[in-house]
Amino acid sequence: MMRSDRSARLALALLVCSVCWAAAGAPLTAEDWEGLPSAASIALNQSPMHAARIIRCWIAFPWKRAAAETAMLPHQGMTISVWDAVRDAVVPMPLEDYVLGVVAAEMPASYHSEALKCQAVAARTRAAWSCLALGGSGCTEHPLCDICTESSCCQGYLALTEMHTKWGDDTSRWLARITEAVDATAGQILTYNGLPIEIMYHACSGGQTEDAAAVFKQSVPYLKSVASPGEESFRHFTSETVYSRSGAAAMLCAAFPDAGITAENLPGSLELLSSTASGRIKQARVGDMTVSGSQLRKALDLNSALFTWDADEETITFHIRGSGHGVGMSQAGAQAMAAAGSTCPQILAHYYPGTVLTTLPE
Repeated sequence: MMRSDRSARLALALLVCSVCWAAAGAPLTAEDWEGLPSAASIALNQSPMHAARIIRCWIAFPWKRAAAETAMLPHQGMTISVWDAVRDAVVPMPLEDYVLGVVAAEMPASYHSEALKCQAVAARTRAAWSCLALGGSGCTEHPLCDICTESSCCQGYLALTEMHTKWGDDTSRWLARITEAVDATAGQILTYNGLPIEIMYHACSGGQTEDAAAVFKQSVPYLKSVASPGEESFRHFTSETVYSRSGAAAMLCAAFPDAGITAENLPGSLELLSSTASGRIKQARVGDMTVSGSQLRKALDLNSALFTWDADEETITFHIRGSGHGVGMSQAGAQAMAAAGSTCPQILAHYYPGTVLTTLPE
């Protein structure tokens, strides 16, 4: 009898540990374990959210069920703290108003409504991921704020006056389209293991997105390389950048002063060493140095790391595909999928495999 009681208590303890493990968003599958480094860093920042989940498992199960049944109600009340680069000030802003301004800045308003919905979900997810009240770490450049309006740091943003400057007499038309997309996805974010994902997106992939590990040196299970068909007619699918040899040498010397680059030894001092699975430059030799494709792209101010080059006696020409780092959702690809009949959830599932479209609770 004593042994039976002891076994029952052990089984109960194991069950409780399993529930807490799952509730905390811990890895369960082989794929989850592969993404553990990324998940661990996110979980550390969002430990208050984990703790709340575990507590609710113990003392608030009826409340949790009620919340799940009403989870599709639009989230209206959340306010985030935004550092506005134009106004050089911290602005408390309703989340949905912020999302509206991001979509206006980050995606052409002429894009298909389903693509605009994808951008709204992406913008909202980025805000939720960094939101201090949800356990995020805030803006890296302005740590007392949730997020900022600088695209080089967080996300671009347009206030109404800037929309008028951008669109002029068409402002009402484009604003109505974006508002419809934001309203249709109100409160929706992408999650993985119950947490907001670290969202990535870019203008055009050139036909194949990039694995996050190839660019940011960290494997992320939902940021893998996927095909992005239908982009061929989009701006920046292909482009060319032409420099004089002396101009290219000056740029490379500024970025890599120890490489020994001169106008005379170009293009012979440039050599492709390896490529990523998507075809982007992984490593290249620049004179006496080995650099990453991202570093070389930045040094030469090119649209993407998916490029080749050739030269004549006076110039060096870079032939480029795509625009941006290539990780996550291709905006051009989302537009192409939407035009072909795909819905917002289908597009998001394609570019962020394994994620769940979730609605923020009230």
